[in-house]
Amino acid sequence: MSPITRSALTGLLLLIQTIQGQAMSKMEMREDEFPIFEFTEHCAGRYQLELPADMKLIDSGYNDELILASVYPPEEARHDTAYRGERRVDEWRSRVEAVRNKEIVETHYVHSEPEGDLKTLVYYADRRKIPGMREKPDRSHKFETHFLKDFPPAKAAIAIQGQGALGNVPRDEADYKTIYHERLTQMQERANALEYQPWPHNKPGVCLDREFVVVNTMAPEREGYAMEFYNGKRSRFVLMAGTYQSEAELKEEKSRNTGMLSFLASSKMTVAGRKGRLFISDGKYSETEREFRWVATDGEVNSFRHGHFEIEGAIEMKDYPEMAPMKGTDVIVGLLKGVRERPYGMLDVKR
Repeated sequence: MSPITRSALTGLLLLIQTIQGQAMSKMEMREDEFPIFEFTEHCAGRYQLELPADMKLIDSGYNDELILASVYPPEEARHDTAYRGERRVDEWRSRVEAVRNKEIVETHYVHSEPEGDLKTLVYYADRRKIPGMREKPDRSHKFETHFLKDFPPAKAAIAIQGQGALGNVPRDEADYKTIYHERLTQMQERANALEYQPWPHNKPGVCLDREFVVVNTMAPEREGYAMEFYNGKRSRFVLMAGTYQSEAELKEEKSRNTGMLSFLASSKMTVAGRKGRLFISDGKYSETEREFRWVATDGEVNSFRHGHFEIEGAIEMKDYPEMAPMKGTDVIVGLLKGVRERPYGMLDVKR
């Protein structure tokens, strides 16, 4: 999708002024006097948002009870990221091998599925003897699980990892290989839910970026995801969401918010249909920078619609001289108002 120009900023300016009860009159500023400023629409998790065009995704991660998946900038040669080009599968294998070689214990491959769109590599790590530590003969069997979901028509692929805990099988389990393979089958089924779907789209589930999305026909038992955008200067925008697994987690979050209320001014604000509070403070190193944190206060345990949801970041107005008619606080409020629940983003959610 191409950047959004003047019309988006016009709406943002009018919206902010209305929110603050200071609506501009046509005599104060005509629409054709608004500065031209570009925004880009992003798909982030179960939401969509508009950010200044120079803000790029620098880190994206998803996890549930079975898998983890991430996307990093291409220049970061990580094994757990997206791959592109003719050599994407070979590059993934090479990087997984590099991870295995960094292990400080004995390892060996025990499972490989090189064919099909979902590639699988599993190696066994004998952690009974860890250099510098006392030997533990009863330490659990450990399998490290790696997948690559390949999309040949797009010449793109994304690495997926199995949850580490699912690779642990008690040493005293005689049938430990069968136990692990049952878990592997479940992880493979979930890994296959990753799809290459360029934005915009109406797919249910969680977007990792503007290309990859976890398309769940049924919501997982739990989930968590985070996306960080950065303009390479001093402005950033981070969205985080997930499910509360217990009353204790929810209570801890409420306690943290209560603590912030004791020393930071805040205001009530609804974002993407969620009730919450917005905290804004001055930047540490610049008088034109504003740091912010918005957090949902209507959380519920084991809920996807009303789970943990927060957005934080900073806006340095010197990064955006075109937006001089506004203050940093105005821009923050406008960007948060632009966060919306994605069409069909909650389609798989029952709670």
